[in-house]
Amino acid sequence: MKQSPKTSHTLFALLLASLAAFLLSAGCGEGSGQGLDADGNLLTGPGGGGSGGGGGGASGNPDATLAWLQTNVFGGVCSQCHTGAGAPLGVNWSSETNSCANVGRISVELPGLVEIESGNTAGSYVIWKVEGAGPNGETIVGEQMPAQNPPLAAATIQNMRDWIADGALGC
Repeated sequence: MKQSPKTSHTLFALLLASLAAFLLSAGCGEGSGQGLDADGNLLTGPGGGGSGGGGGGASGNPDATLAWLQTNVFGGVCSQCHTGAGAPLGVNWSSETNSCANVGRISVELPGLVEIESGNTAGSYVIWKVEGAGPNGETIVGEQMPAQNPPLAAATIQNMRDWIADGALGC
């Protein structure tokens, strides 16, 4: 007896769903932890497993990505104030597209700098703002960011630095 195309597609879909359910229920096991640091993060140095390029750039920092920064810094912290057409000084961090628009954008506060200068953390005013000063103690305009909140953690700022040094990949 010949099956209709609809019945064949239904059976195929059921087979695929069953296979997916089986694979998901099988799990991966606990693993040995080899290649991870004490916090469960991938090691990126020699002998750390993998290529050391988890971030996609020379730093090898797996958190030096646009996606990580957008979730944890630009979108998660900065966009509390810097959002939409009324963003302070026109610096909008509300999406990856808007954050990427700040790469190469001349700083309104210090026109000799850009907000994010790809490959140059010392020339990226966003780093000056989150650190509260330039690399040689230069003064920023206004207050350290994030305004009226605790400063960003050193590890978070390092992720920003590595992303910029790696060429602001993803923008």
